[in-house]
Amino acid sequence: MNMAPTLIASGRAARSRGLSLIELMIAIAIGMVVVAALLALYLNVTRTNNEMAKMNRQIENGRFAMQVLQDDVVLAGFWGSFVPQFDDLTGVAAPLDVPTALPDPCLTYNAANWNDAYLANLIGIPVQGSAGTCTLTSQKPNTDVLVVRHAMNCVAGVGNCESDVAGKLYFQSSQCENELSTLAQGGTATTITLDAGSSSTTDFYKNAIIRIVSGPGAGQSRMITAYNGGSKTATVNPAWATIPDNSSKYAFGLGYVLNTGGFIFHKRDCTTAADKLKFVSNVYYIRDYAVTPGDGIPTLMQSAFDSAGGNLAQQPAQALIEGIEGFRVMYGIDSFGKTGAPENYLAAVAWADPTNKVTPTNRGDGIAEGSYVDATNVTCNSATDCKAANVVAVRIYVLARSQETTPGYTDTKTYQLGDVTKGPFNDGYKRHVFSTTVRLVNPAGRRDTP
Repeated sequence: MNMAPTLIASGRAARSRGLSLIELMIAIAIGMVVVAALLALYLNVTRTNNEMAKMNRQIENGRFAMQVLQDDVVLAGFWGSFVPQFDDLTGVAAPLDVPTALPDPCLTYNAANWNDAYLANLIGIPVQGSAGTCTLTSQKPNTDVLVVRHAMNCVAGVGNCESDVAGKLYFQSSQCENELSTLAQGGTATTITLDAGSSSTTDFYKNAIIRIVSGPGAGQSRMITAYNGGSKTATVNPAWATIPDNSSKYAFGLGYVLNTGGFIFHKRDCTTAADKLKFVSNVYYIRDYAVTPGDGIPTLMQSAFDSAGGNLAQQPAQALIEGIEGFRVMYGIDSFGKTGAPENYLAAVAWADPTNKVTPTNRGDGIAEGSYVDATNVTCNSATDCKAANVVAVRIYVLARSQETTPGYTDTKTYQLGDVTKGPFNDGYKRHVFSTTVRLVNPAGRRDTP
């Protein structure tokens, strides 16, 4: 009997049978393992990328905050070519502008309250940790305040500098010898006749302060209420207690004007108007939210001095950098000179050797002595006790925090910000401390001697 057709049909059926159920289940299981592995890899890469992005943002914010603060602090005490008398080692008389009190950084400008004493404090104390009457909205508890003052390091309206805007506050100092000290031509009870080379423009010196520096009437300061450019006669108020004469030397104010007008000073040629530099006063602090109260994102804030609504004052603070949670400022104070003797700014400069005038014995040397201290120890109670005027370096600490929590992470670390310890916070945010020391090159540099 012939069996060939049956065998052939059976072989074809065997070859077309396909996968069994067990084989299919094994294939599905292997596929699920592969998919699970790929999903785990994807999630891990995504989680790592997210953490790297958060860390990079945190580090970038911390560095940026330090850069902003450092760039501003290094300019503290810059007043163009002007050197305060108490820091001028070329002066031969007792200085008249020694600071006597911490200025209120949020005192709205007007001629009455920004008087000579207030201006001396403002110019002579370029950094401070007291906010005065400033309203610091939602300041984060246990964080510091830093006030930085200086003139803009570019001339108003020149190049890329901000335009010269009427009504804003500008600083101008004199390089003309005749404006700093020159002989009068005479005087009466309510007038003084200025040097023949004085301005021929009527009322050019109006509202300027004139000071008798030597001769009859020395020590008196008066405001010029009118000026006759033809006769060079300035009317003063109040009347002179001692009338100056043609042997009296006078100067305008303390060699500078910080005002919205009355820019009477000139460069060394006594003809070209001196540069006008915008007045800068910045107040830094930490707010406990970024955009919406309660959002929990601490933010570095800055309030700048400017004009708004017809008033010259510190403006409402603007958010600078998010995620800045801690802010500590320590101050280095120059308490002694090279000889080790204490400073005395109420007297003229005394020299260890008057013949070469290299080492002053009653002035600082621009170097911070002792430990850095916090703002509560940087006081100014009088001309003989004004530590704030002797700050020559600032140490800044910033604690930067991520803006989002990290799953599974708990911050149990402590962070040292100078003399203050922060933490442990026991939350899911990652943190990092940034610090730097900035020398105030302007006040410190004026005290440098060979």
